[in-house]
Amino acid sequence: MGPDRLLRWQIATLALILTFLAGCSGGGRVVMSAPGSRSAASPSRASPAASGGAIDIASLAGRIVFSAGSPRAEDVYIVNADGSGLLQLTDSPQSDFDPALSPDGQQIAYRHQDGMDPTAEVYVVGADGSRAHDVSNQDSADWGPNWSPDGRSVLWNCQRDLSYGLRACLASPDGTGLDVIPADIWVEYPAWSPDGTRVAFMSQELGASGNDPDYNIYVMNADGTGIIRLTDAPGSDGFPSWSPDGTEIAFSTTRDDCRNSDAADCLSSGDIGPYHTLYLMNGDGSDQHRISDRFAQFVDWSPDGSYLVFSPGLNVVRPDGTGLTSIPVAGLGMDLEFPDWGA
Repeated sequence: MGPDRLLRWQIATLALILTFLAGCSGGGRVVMSAPGSRSAASPSRASPAASGGAIDIASLAGRIVFSAGSPRAEDVYIVNADGSGLLQLTDSPQSDFDPALSPDGQQIAYRHQDGMDPTAEVYVVGADGSRAHDVSNQDSADWGPNWSPDGRSVLWNCQRDLSYGLRACLASPDGTGLDVIPADIWVEYPAWSPDGTRVAFMSQELGASGNDPDYNIYVMNADGTGIIRLTDAPGSDGFPSWSPDGTEIAFSTTRDDCRNSDAADCLSSGDIGPYHTLYLMNGDGSDQHRISDRFAQFVDWSPDGSYLVFSPGLNVVRPDGTGLTSIPVAGLGMDLEFPDWGA
C-alpha cells in the first residue's frame, strides 16, 4: 500500500484547516499526557510552552529536499535549511515526490509515478536537476527510497514478483547491481541506520484495512536477519527516521487519534482522515513519547541531530518538543511533503 492519492489530499486539506484554526484561536491545544496504547509510552520530555524559545531559522545549516504540488502533479525541490535558495529539480506532468538526499548532497533519489502505485519507479537525479534516470527499472511498485550511509546504494521497498506485500530492494545509484534483501516480512519505507548495520521500516500487519491500517515499526539487520518489532500501538506507526548517532528513531503514528485512543485528550481531524502525531523512541523501541501534538506525518533529522523537520509544510522542532516553528519557502503553499535534511 503506502500513502495513496486520497491520503495525501487529506493531509494537505487538514494542514490548511489547522493553519486557519491556529490563526483564529492563537494556536491549538498543547497535549502533553501520553495517550492510551499498547506501546510503552511516556509524556514528552518538555512542553514547548515550558522551555526553549523559537528556533532561529537563519541559523539552520544544510539543505532540505521535499516534494510539493497538487496530487498527481508533484515535483521535487531543494532549499537551504533557512528557506533560501529554492531550486526545482523535476518538472514533468507525472508525479515526482518522496525524495531522499544522498550523504554527499550530490544526488537525490525520489519516487516517479505515472498513475497508480504499480507504476511507481525509483529515480535518481543530480542536486542541480540534471541526469534524471530510472534506478528500479521494474514494472511493479517501487518507492520509499533511502541511501546507504556511504552513498553507494539506494534502498527502497519493492514488489518484485510478489502477488501481495512489499520487500526491500537495493541497487547502485546508476541502477546496476540490483538485489532483494531476503526478509520474509512486509517492508515499507526502509531506513538505513547511520552505521549501516540495521534497517528500520514500517510493516503492514495481516488483516490491516481501511484508511488507517495497522502498521508497526520493525528493525532488522541489513542482510534481512534478526527482525524485531519495536511498536505495537493501535492504528499506524510508520515512516521511521534514525537520529544521526543511531540511538533514536523518530516516527509518525495515529495512536493519538480518537478512533485509536479513549484518552480524554485524544486528537481528531474530524472526517478528513486519521490524525498523525510525531513520536520519538530509542533504537530498541523503549521510551516512546510524543514530541508535538501538531499534525505530522513525514519526519527527518537535521545533520547534527539538534532538530527534527516534519510535514505538512517544513516544520522544525527540537527533539525535546521545544521551539516549534516553520521554515518559510517563498512561492509554495502548504502542500510541502516528505522532507529530507542533509548536510
